[in-house]
Amino acid sequence: MTFRSPLNPPGDRCRNAFLWHDCRVTILCYHTVERGWRSPLAVTPETFEEHCAWLARRRVVSLDEAIGQTDRWGRLPRGVTALTFDDGFAGLYEHAWPVLAHFGLPATVFLVAETLSPEGRAVDWAPTAPPGTRTLDLDQVLEMQATGISFGSHSYAHHDLITLDADECERDLRASRELLEDLLKRRVPHLAYPRGLHNDTVHRAAEGAGFSYAFSLPEGPEEVSRYTIPRAVIIPGNGVPTLRFKTSRFYLPFRRTPLWPALRTVARKTGFGLRLGQTDMETTQEN
Repeated sequence: MTFRSPLNPPGDRCRNAFLWHDCRVTILCYHTVERGWRSPLAVTPETFEEHCAWLARRRVVSLDEAIGQTDRWGRLPRGVTALTFDDGFAGLYEHAWPVLAHFGLPATVFLVAETLSPEGRAVDWAPTAPPGTRTLDLDQVLEMQATGISFGSHSYAHHDLITLDADECERDLRASRELLEDLLKRRVPHLAYPRGLHNDTVHRAAEGAGFSYAFSLPEGPEEVSRYTIPRAVIIPGNGVPTLRFKTSRFYLPFRRTPLWPALRTVARKTGFGLRLGQTDMETTQEN
């Protein structure tokens, strides 16, 4: 993928999304690691451990490193990957964090800030999550942070940001950043858009709210900038062969060709085991 480097002058953007084929970095987006969830948001602990064992043979870097090492086209050395998790589900503490620690892999978790507020927030934005699904509590977040896991914002209340007016959107995003920075005692420069949904109004709100970078989940051609950094979604059924494809330089550009819908249709009809992305759209719509 290609996105604007922090060294680029303001307003410098990639003019052609298909230049992504010449980039060597992939940012992966997981949601949670759980056993028994029938949801496009959850991979099993066994699958996640297999993924991490494979990724450990590559070079996994933090988001700050991924952004900081890019050239003006957003390129990193071949084989570099960064890991992110959206929503901050409690299963990350039990099932994902120990595996990340075992393999020494950095990761960033994007939190719905209101879940850490005194009032709290129920997980009402994920209809396929089991009843009673919990998110990380503050003690768990601070314990994970102390071992090197970083945290970003997934907005304050997990609203669809594109449905808010400019002022509402900026207030939501600013509130999320300020609450998280107060609790974490460190700067929170990274935002992941709920459900990956964004537009120019949301980009301006993210910048106005004090975020330096924002991450999306593209399902079609979109211009890439500091506020539209693409990620590849990992879903149930994605084994190591699929992970290898999704971390390749070809995956994101390929999703933007006319071949992609046809491949998804064939995969559904034939039961093709790689599940290259037939439920990625379901995931982004839900989350």
